[in-house]
Amino acid sequence: MFPLASKDYPASTQELTESIHDALAQVLSFPKKNNVVTAQGGSFPEIDKMRIDLSGASVSIRKPPPQPKPRGKRQSGVQIGQLDVVGQPIQYEKSKANFSLKARGLSFDFARDADSKPILVLTDAQDGDVDVKINKADLQAMLLAAASMAAKEHGVTIQDLKLDLTSSGPRAVTVKADVKAKKMIMSGQLTIRGRADVDDQLVATLSDLSCEGHGVIGTMAATFLRERIKKLQGQKFPLMAFSMGDVALRDLQLSINGVVDVHARFGRN
Repeated sequence: MFPLASKDYPASTQELTESIHDALAQVLSFPKKNNVVTAQGGSFPEIDKMRIDLSGASVSIRKPPPQPKPRGKRQSGVQIGQLDVVGQPIQYEKSKANFSLKARGLSFDFARDADSKPILVLTDAQDGDVDVKINKADLQAMLLAAASMAAKEHGVTIQDLKLDLTSSGPRAVTVKADVKAKKMIMSGQLTIRGRADVDDQLVATLSDLSCEGHGVIGTMAATFLRERIKKLQGQKFPLMAFSMGDVALRDLQLSINGVVDVHARFGRN
């Protein structure tokens, strides 16, 4: 499912590619290139090939907007013979993730979200694969940036964060982070634990979150971090920039070997 930036449904391939690009540009900052969204072949609303290249883009907002959900009546949209979406990588703060989607025989409806903005909803696919990879160092950097931001408000400096990831099943990962915190000349340790479960829409849900402090500074830092962590309990974080619409993923597998790798298939075949 892709948000569209236009007020009306696109009436040509060019209008469609421009509308997808402009909607993505509301949450991503692209490098200086003009080929983010390209299409070739076919006669609209049929398109032979479309490629969306997000490589080198960076997330330009602190918190991603909620994924749009279709409301009301739909109408027949576009058919795409082959779709490639790639982000090698997509940057967020000081970390990055690699994303790829390859699919054939896709059908989309035009619809509108709760704010009456047009969206493109995936309704069917012959076959496809999606893969998201985040290496441990980048995930560690992401968590370090988030912890540093929270601690800074209380005059505490996060000096180091070491991450331990353990597979908790084919769709879940358990996280343990040992954090070193300092305030003036005093320092302490924190241990943050949690779990993330990934569903059929590649959305990760956080649970079992806890924060334990060691030493005076560690205990103090744990006190205010617990409040923030408590708000994250049960929160959902999409691993993709868009949803799969009416099409469910299957054969989803999550592996950890220096890299958190989530792979899934979708479509009729």
